Amino acid sequence: MRFWVREIAGWLLVLLGVYMLIGCYSLLANVNNQSRILEAGPLAFIGFIVFRGGIHLLKVAMAARVCLHAQAVQKEQSSGPRQVTLRDPRAGRYTGPTGRP
Repeated sequence: MRFWVREIAGWLLVLLGVYMLIGCYSLLANVNNQSRILEAGPLAFIGFIVFRGGIHLLKVAMAARVCLHAQAVQKEQSSGPRQVTLRDPRAGRYTGPTGRP
């Protein structure tokens, strides 16, 4: 459940970063008044950092989800009876647990 909080926070940060970069573009592309280059520089840097932070949270949330899934699969495989199926690469057929066809 913790990875859902990270994923939601990551998406919010990504959207906030995009919004900040759009604001930066609107400062630079202001055709009616003077373009505000000095104000747009720090805003672009901050927007980029916020955007990258959101992407990082999304990556961490996905890694947590994959790890939980791998643990569940591993627990399921270790709890059941273990059946070994060996494949003889020379014969091209499957052999039983003793190695004989």
